[in-house]
Amino acid sequence: MKFLRFFTRRFPRLLPMTRETLASGQVPQDQPVGRMAMITLLIALVPVLGPHTSHLPAWCIAFGGVLFAWRAWLTWRERFAPVKLPSRWLLVFLMLLGVAGTLYTHRTLFGRDAGVTFVTLMLALKLLETRNKRDAVVAIFLSYFLILTNFFYSQTIGTGALMLVSLVLITSALIAANRDAAPMPVLQQTRLAGVIILQAFPMMLVLFFLFPRVSGPLWGLPADASAAVSGLSDSMSPGQITSLSLSDGIAFRVAFTSPAPKASELYWRGPVLSAFDGRNWRIQPADPARPAKFEPAGAAIDYTVTMEPTQKPWLFALEMPTKLPDYGRLTPDLQPVSAKPVVNRLRYEARSYPGYRSVAYEEARDLAPYLALPSFRSNPRARELIATWLFQGVSGEALVAQALRHFRTEEFFYTFEPPLLDNNPVDEFLFITKRGFCEHYASAFVVMMRMGGIPARVVTGYQGGEINPVDQVFTVRQSEAHAWAEVWLKGRGWTRVDPTSAVSPARIERGLQGALPQRFAQPMISRIIGAWSTDALQKLRFNWEAVTNTWNQWVLNYSPDRQRETLERLGMKTPTWQDMVIAMIIGAALVSLVVTGWVLKNQRERDPVQRAWERFCKRIAKAGLTREPSEGPLDFARRAAQHVRTMRPESAAPPLMQRIAETYAALRYGPHADATGVRQFAQMVKGFSV
Repeated sequence: MKFLRFFTRRFPRLLPMTRETLASGQVPQDQPVGRMAMITLLIALVPVLGPHTSHLPAWCIAFGGVLFAWRAWLTWRERFAPVKLPSRWLLVFLMLLGVAGTLYTHRTLFGRDAGVTFVTLMLALKLLETRNKRDAVVAIFLSYFLILTNFFYSQTIGTGALMLVSLVLITSALIAANRDAAPMPVLQQTRLAGVIILQAFPMMLVLFFLFPRVSGPLWGLPADASAAVSGLSDSMSPGQITSLSLSDGIAFRVAFTSPAPKASELYWRGPVLSAFDGRNWRIQPADPARPAKFEPAGAAIDYTVTMEPTQKPWLFALEMPTKLPDYGRLTPDLQPVSAKPVVNRLRYEARSYPGYRSVAYEEARDLAPYLALPSFRSNPRARELIATWLFQGVSGEALVAQALRHFRTEEFFYTFEPPLLDNNPVDEFLFITKRGFCEHYASAFVVMMRMGGIPARVVTGYQGGEINPVDQVFTVRQSEAHAWAEVWLKGRGWTRVDPTSAVSPARIERGLQGALPQRFAQPMISRIIGAWSTDALQKLRFNWEAVTNTWNQWVLNYSPDRQRETLERLGMKTPTWQDMVIAMIIGAALVSLVVTGWVLKNQRERDPVQRAWERFCKRIAKAGLTREPSEGPLDFARRAAQHVRTMRPESAAPPLMQRIAETYAALRYGPHADATGVRQFAQMVKGFSV
C-alpha cells in the first residue's frame, strides 16, 4: 500500500487515482464492481455464449442458463437493496456437479468439446462469485477465450463477424469494470472499445502474415468443414449422384490462368469405378507400382483448384492432368488422388491436356477386370439385345455408336426423379422405366459394353461449373456431380463416352440448369428466391461468393505454402521460420511505435485540460521555477506559491495558483470533467500571470 501511494504521487499521469481511493486503503482490483459494469458484462456474454448452444450438451445449456439467469436476477435486485451472493460452499458443490456432468458426457475434461463445456460452466459459476473488479476481469478474460473457441466449430465469415461484435462488447465490459469514475455512457464506452480494437488491428495483420504457420487447423477440424457434403465416394449405386444434385454446396472453385475451356469440355475427373456386383459400382484395387500412362496432346490448361473438405483422398482435375501437388498422384486408372484424406480446405495448382491419348493396358490380362460381370443370368434382355447387335456384325467402335443411337432414338428421359429399380436394374432401366439420371445411363452403358466384349468402366466426378463474373472464378457445386463411361478402343486406348449427352445434350452444353425442369434447374438458393428472383439478387449472390472465396484464399487457406509465396513476392527469397520471426519482431516494433506516437499525439491534441495546465507551467517557468517531472500538481502549486510569496510578498498570484492546481486535479483525476468546468479552467489559466 505504501508503494502504491508513493507510485501514485511520483507518477500521477501513469496511475491516476482519486483521493477517496487512496483514503479507503483499497487496491483498485479489490473495489466492488459497479452495477452498470455487471450489466454490461452480462449483455456482452450473450453473443459470446449464444453460438455455443448449437453444440453444447442440453444439460449444460440448461445448467448454465439457470446460473446466468440467477446472476442477472441478483444484479437487478441490487437496484433496490444490497444483495448477498451464493456461499462458496454452494459454488464448490455446483462446480463439482459441472465436473461430473462433463466427465459423464465426454468421458474426459480435455479436448475440444469437453474443454468448451467445462469453460462455459466455469464462466457461469464465476459470475455468481463476482464481487470486485478482479473477479470481473477474470470473467472477461474467460470470455475472450470462449470467443476464440467458436472458431473450433465454424470458420465462416458470419462466425468471424459475430465474434468481432462479441470482442467489441467484451472490451466495452472491460472498460466499464475498470472505471474508477462515474460510469461512461454506453455508446461512448462501445466506441472506445472499437477504437482500441482498431488500434490493435495493424499488430494483428503483422502477426497473421509473418508468424510462422503450421500445417493443419489449430485444434482438430472445424465442424463446418467435417459436416460439409462429402460428395462423391468410392462406390456408386442408382440414385446416389441424384441425391448429390439436391445439394447447392460447393465442391471446389477453379481459377484459370490460361483460357478456360468450353462448358462441354469441363469434365472434372474423380473416382474411377470398375468393380460391379450387379447393382453397385466400386473402385477396383490397383497395383500401386503400375504407373499411370498416357500421352499429352494439344494445348495445356493451367488452373488453381481450391477444394472443400471431403474426408476422402480424391483430388479433382480436368482430364488429363500432368501436374498435381507434391502430395498428389495419378493411379493406374488415371484417377487423381491425395496421399491423405482431404480434411481441410485444399489449394493446389494443376495442368491438364484435354487432348490426351491413353497408352496403358495393352495386354489382355490387364483388361480382364474391365470385362467382368457378376452373373450370366442377370439382365437377360440386355444380353439378348447385345447378342443381336453382335450377330448383325456390330462390334468395336460401331457397338459404341449403336448403344448411343439406342439411347438417342428410343424414348429415354433424363429425369431428376427416376423410379426405383429392382433385381435386374439394367434390364428394368433399358426396357421398362427408361428414365434415369447420369449414373443410370453410365452404368447401363458400361454393362452393355462389357456384354459386347469391350472393356469399360465408370468415371465419376463433376461436369461443368458456373463462372462468377465478379472475380472470374469457376464454382463447381455438388449439383454438378456427374458420371460417364470410358471404353478401351484398340489403337486409341481409354476413350471417354458420355451416354447422358445422347439423351440430354443440354446437360453437357448448358449444365444441370439447362437439362432439368424449371423447379429443379437452379441452385437451391435460387429456388428459395423463387419467381421473384431478380438480376440484383443474382449479382448479390455472385458478390457474396466472391467475398467468401477471398476469405477462403487469404484467411482460412493461408497455409505455410501460401505464406511462403506471399513473402517471396514481398522480396524475401526462400524465407525460413527464423527470417519470419525476425521480420515479425521488426514489423511489430514499427507498428507499436507508429500506433503509440499516433495515440500520444491525438491525446495531447484532444486534451484541453492538459494543454491548459502545460501553459500554466510554462508561465511559472518564466518566473524561474520549473516543475519536476515527478511532482504532483498540488505539491508544485504549493512550492510555486511559496516561491512567489518570497520574491513578491505583495503578489496576488499565489491564491490563484492554488485554485488552478486544485481545479486541474479535480478535472484530471476527479469523477467527472464536464465541458463547463473545462472552459472555466481554460479561462483561469488564460487570465493568470506571475
